[in-house]
Amino acid sequence: MKVETSQWSKDVRKALIDRDMTFKQLAERIGYSVGTVSSVINGRYSNASYQAIAKKINKVLGTEGLPERIDTPSDEWCQCVKIELVKQKMSVNQLAEKLNVSRDRLSLVINGKMMNEEIVDAVASLLNITLPAVPSGDNKIIAKG
Repeated sequence: MKVETSQWSKDVRKALIDRDMTFKQLAERIGYSVGTVSSVINGRYSNASYQAIAKKINKVLGTEGLPERIDTPSDEWCQCVKIELVKQKMSVNQLAEKLNVSRDRLSLVINGKMMNEEIVDAVASLLNITLPAVPSGDNKIIAKG
């Protein structure tokens, strides 16, 4: 599944190039790790603090707007997965092994931090979960401002 690059991300990348600045230098200026800054810029950071990080990036680079919020599994779906794991007396490690995926990636998905449709579908199938991971009609984009 290819994720489209947001306009904000494109603007930030252009501003970095224009200032001859690396992700590492930007991260040092705003006080976050390179991984966190990269995740925000690439639209993979779903933690609530991503907006504060984006505002710091904007201040340093003179860019505007906010990154688009990425799809993440709903809290209800994540809770359903956790309940099924308990009911089936299965650990996250065991589920990861059965699905042949990394435990870290699986944890990000079932804790609502990252969307991976293949993992969501595999988890739902294995644990017999019929609740959709992303309810229809969810607004995926945070207003820019």
